Amino acid sequence: MNIKTKRGFTLIELLVVIAIIAILIALLLPAVQQAREAARRTQCKNNLKQLGLSIHNYHDTHDIFPLCYGQGGYNTTNIGVSWITMVLPYFDQAPLYNTCRFGVPLSDPDNTKASQTVITALLCPSDPGSGSAGGNLPNRSNVNDTRAVSNYKGVAGNNWGWGGFTESDLVGQHAGQTDGLDRGNGILFRGANAAFRKNITLTSVKDGTSNTLMVGEALPDKCTHSWWWWFNGTTATCGVPLNYYQNNTFAATDWGRNYAFASEHEGGAQFSMADGAVRFVSENIDKSVYRGIASLRGGETIGEF
Repeated sequence: MNIKTKRGFTLIELLVVIAIIAILIALLLPAVQQAREAARRTQCKNNLKQLGLSIHNYHDTHDIFPLCYGQGGYNTTNIGVSWITMVLPYFDQAPLYNTCRFGVPLSDPDNTKASQTVITALLCPSDPGSGSAGGNLPNRSNVNDTRAVSNYKGVAGNNWGWGGFTESDLVGQHAGQTDGLDRGNGILFRGANAAFRKNITLTSVKDGTSNTLMVGEALPDKCTHSWWWWFNGTTATCGVPLNYYQNNTFAATDWGRNYAFASEHEGGAQFSMADGAVRFVSENIDKSVYRGIASLRGGETIGEF
């Protein structure tokens, strides 16, 4: 039966047109999605670029890389700060920095308010997990409440001794140590107290600034140890493979496995190098190379990556 529509099309012709449109949409949709992800990845790269420049500007002013340390209990009585807090004035966040009260506990009302302030430039636009809650996520490590998160963490190094991983270097900074939290062999490791603080400068990076990772991506919703104020929420290790917890299922509190780097960009994550350049690192990178570019003076011979 050859039924015609009001505009003169037969029903069959109309169905053919609809099918063609559906096929065109199906063909175009991946291209649109790829274009959007490329834009998000570019914004993420710019965030890392600005963070890297902020660290270098801090270094130019103070002659050392920013410290990241705790002082006190693993709760709101702690008076330590993160390296991100230290570089806020160089990251176009001077007004926020000026509200912080250093030398007093996190429980101080001004410090609490600051630590719950979302900094958009610290969020990767490709990560719906951090953006879905507006940049504030609950159950943050040690304080177990809601704080403003960051998708970017300092590279503590490659030495690690938790989550089924045992990694250490025989030479270089903190040789033989598997405590990659407080005695990392990278540029921005965590220090639980003053005894673990270490002044690191550009001249400390003996492996070459273009071959040494400084800041990389992480996924706050998959790791509760991720919030920008906290000394215990702004560093990560390369002792755990890249995207390990992204490609496996672990509880967000399983810090032995997820105190590491991962992203929502397909196939890897972006890092700011010690020279300020930003590079994409494949999750398939050779383990020895990945570990090598995480230490600042391990003396490794690094190939292409």
